[in-house]
Amino acid sequence: MRSLLLLLLAVPVVFADEPTSIVVPNATTDRAAIERAVLDYAESYYEAKPEYVERSLSRDLAKIGWWRDAEGTYRERPMDYAGFMEMVEWVVENGKPEPGPKDVVILDAMDRTALVKLTGSWGIDYMQLTKESGRWQTRHVVWQSLPPERSGAEQERDEQAVKAAANDYLVALYETKPELIERSVHPDLVKHGYWRNDDGTWRTMPMTHTQLRDLAANWNASGWLADDAPSAIEVIEVMDRVACAKLTAHWGVDYMHLVKVDDRWQILQILWQSAPETSES
Repeated sequence: MRSLLLLLLAVPVVFADEPTSIVVPNATTDRAAIERAVLDYAESYYEAKPEYVERSLSRDLAKIGWWRDAEGTYRERPMDYAGFMEMVEWVVENGKPEPGPKDVVILDAMDRTALVKLTGSWGIDYMQLTKESGRWQTRHVVWQSLPPERSGAEQERDEQAVKAAANDYLVALYETKPELIERSVHPDLVKHGYWRNDDGTWRTMPMTHTQLRDLAANWNASGWLADDAPSAIEVIEVMDRVACAKLTAHWGVDYMHLVKVDDRWQILQILWQSAPETSES
């Protein structure tokens, strides 16, 4: 474990001042707060409410989506926090859109991170949320227009490719194979995580593609990791352009957003945390 911490400390980190406040994962109060944050995200657009953006979106928002036009061509649309606010302010000035759906499904939730699906008039968003200073906020989003109908064979092929990408990421770290990062992780990777210290405080840990590759080249180079280290991959949902998955590993749990680019599935966004502490509800 000491080797793990030394290697992780080689990555730039920001220390949190506040002590952790452990809650029961999926507790009713947290699930309600997660749902409210996602509804704020949707309603900021539907109801032209910039104040909803301010309270529910991280200033480090990383959002990217693919809009399908009438000819079936996808067009990439990246957006950060400032861009999202500009969109809502445009709605304020030009009139609210027609009311649309805002269906929220909490796919998974822990004490510091959550994975959510939102269906809106524009399509489907997969959202990774973080709990900062007691407030849930959206940090990472991938979205796409509602997908066209597909055959079972196409769906199965994509699900297997998504699982293979997540497995490459895991094997790269467990077996010191940084070359697997190159094929399974998008060069524009946005990764953010929370490591729980022994005293209960949190350490925030952002990471780039280059830093992840360097970590894979060194993390388990001495072979200290046990053969029975956790390694569970759950492909949660796959569409024709975006997908989400959950990885349980030695360091904790990663929520992954994947995108299909040039017929290859790659991990674009990761939000992770140390395994949550649970208590009796």
